[in-house]
Amino acid sequence: MSKRLLAAACVAIASHAHADSPPLPPSNTAIEFHHQGFDHYFITSLLDEIAALDAGKLTGWSRTGRGFSIFGVPPPAPVSAAPVCRFYIPPEHGDSHFFSASAAECAAIRGKIGVDPTYSGYIEETPNAFYALLPDLATGACPPSTVPIYRLWNQRADSNHRYTTDPGIKAYMQSKNYVAEGYGPGAVAMCTTQALLVDALVPTSGTTMFTPGCQAVTSVGTVYLNAEVEPSISVNPANPDNMIAAWQQDRWSNGGSRGPGTAYSFDGGGTWTRTSAPMSRCAGGTGVDAFERASDPWVTFSPDGTAYQAALGFNSVANSENAIIVSRSTDGGRTWSPATSLRRDTVLPGNDKESITADATDARYVYAVWDRLVGNNAPTWFARTTDGGATWEAARSIYDPGPNRQTINNIVVVLPDGTLVLFFSELPTIEGGAPATLRIMRSADKGATWSAPITIADLQTVGTIDPDTGVGIRDASAIGAIAAGADGTLAVTWQDSRFAGGAYDGIAFSRSTDGGLTWSAPLRINGFPSVRALIPSVAIRADGTIGVAYYDFRSNTPDPATLPTDFWLATSTDGVTWSERRLAGSFDYAKAPLVGGRYFLGDYIGMTQAGNSFVVAFGRPNADANNRSDIVTSLARPFPPTVSANITTESDAGASPAPQTRAKIDAAIRDAVRARRREP
Repeated sequence: MSKRLLAAACVAIASHAHADSPPLPPSNTAIEFHHQGFDHYFITSLLDEIAALDAGKLTGWSRTGRGFSIFGVPPPAPVSAAPVCRFYIPPEHGDSHFFSASAAECAAIRGKIGVDPTYSGYIEETPNAFYALLPDLATGACPPSTVPIYRLWNQRADSNHRYTTDPGIKAYMQSKNYVAEGYGPGAVAMCTTQALLVDALVPTSGTTMFTPGCQAVTSVGTVYLNAEVEPSISVNPANPDNMIAAWQQDRWSNGGSRGPGTAYSFDGGGTWTRTSAPMSRCAGGTGVDAFERASDPWVTFSPDGTAYQAALGFNSVANSENAIIVSRSTDGGRTWSPATSLRRDTVLPGNDKESITADATDARYVYAVWDRLVGNNAPTWFARTTDGGATWEAARSIYDPGPNRQTINNIVVVLPDGTLVLFFSELPTIEGGAPATLRIMRSADKGATWSAPITIADLQTVGTIDPDTGVGIRDASAIGAIAAGADGTLAVTWQDSRFAGGAYDGIAFSRSTDGGLTWSAPLRINGFPSVRALIPSVAIRADGTIGVAYYDFRSNTPDPATLPTDFWLATSTDGVTWSERRLAGSFDYAKAPLVGGRYFLGDYIGMTQAGNSFVVAFGRPNADANNRSDIVTSLARPFPPTVSANITTESDAGASPAPQTRAKIDAAIRDAVRARRREP
């Protein structure tokens, strides 16, 4: 990799503004990269190499979001730092790199080149790639105010090492048969003044794991093999390095996917290992839960580290059975239990759009909510476990919006005092019904009883189209997202056209500081109000910072053949003043799978927080017709907003939409409802 990398780096420095390039780190920072295909790790502190890898000059490499401080030159006395030699390992021995701060080890390898066949082709690229502090050679103890750097060897023919400051990652790599190499009983290789978390954009899905013909029925429609859409993501509160993502794998054009795809991480989202929960026939489901298709994946962690995944399973050929199903993992997402059905129906559309939430205040309780479609009515249904998933209470209806109305997008969040807040959209299902609204209900007894609904705001979405061709986009036009902060703040975001006079959707935001009893007026927070923005999600960091991630079309051109799209993060510390930065893009939304004749990356994206980082899983289209979309995870670290990133927000003036605009809104919402019923 080395010689090609250095050549590519010269080009990259001149053109670092690659579509998905994270910002360059400060100097004197070593950044870790991972190659998903090789399962190799690489560190570098050279800005030209970092730029080259970020820019995709060598395909397959992505940041892990980890790094550490180094010295670019020898530090002044009295600090003593050792030079770190860097060797290139040729393809016959691994196509990798090796670093050491031990002068004796560097000299030993140098002496074996050209002598020992095991080291044939090795190249010493530099005796001082950077400078690092050494631990005590006997005890492995690092100097005061510094932290260890561990070196772990993969023990494979394709020799490779991982360098990490995280003891949890060290333990995880050792569980994968890596060997720690270093000084003292803790095997410390070097020391650093600071372990760092940096922005990263990490591939999370991959090509399909499902076998050809796994559905065992002949289905109509187009299946987009290798295409992943509609992700959910959760972080283990018992071990924040452990994350799980779930998505629809191999989406069908007329509803559902071949099954839920799943991946887990034990290094804070830096790398991912794929698995599957048995909630469809292709994903390993058996018996009555061997559904032909699955949709709406959702994942959550209990405070004891148990993970739960829910999905809508359904058949479209053998019969019309459908069910809300749940699977449980007690090992961080590596393996999953057989599915449990919470509610089963024998006719479509039936059950729809579930979510699952573990109670952060009591690991015994987990809550599942969804809407159940019967004619033009769809009440909210609820089920819970009170014993950590060993058993589930019988599902029941907890809110009926009345004739010719339905709920959708039911989501429970839990406040710090244990109060449950149920968020949902309430929609008319026929022309002339009362306006659509975003609402919440509260429960102070773990879901046994619920308050009357409280309205947050009218839902004034008109949906999204390609502005150049008019092709529709399946988006979040009938739904929203909610998050609860550690201080009890509630934040809600959704698509809304009120700030554009009903012409197109922007991103609206509202918050509550009294447990959902009252809400702020809707506020537009997308940074480019003259273009369409779509599919927002929200999370609240540990320090109280609110983040809203979304797509928009500000990079679009008049070319009807493409739809350049960017993915953004807007942040605020007070819910009033906002700034933004781009997380990814531009990519061509018109390459996404077509569902019901519309571009589809999902009705939602996955967003959460890990300490003071935002973690966002989202669908990204590809130019490859055999792999139309992937799930990637953005690790968005704290950063100081710049003046150019500040957003000029706009508050709702409270005026009702004109009759013509209201008719357009109502028609768009009914269309969104029909689309979900046709193609769940």
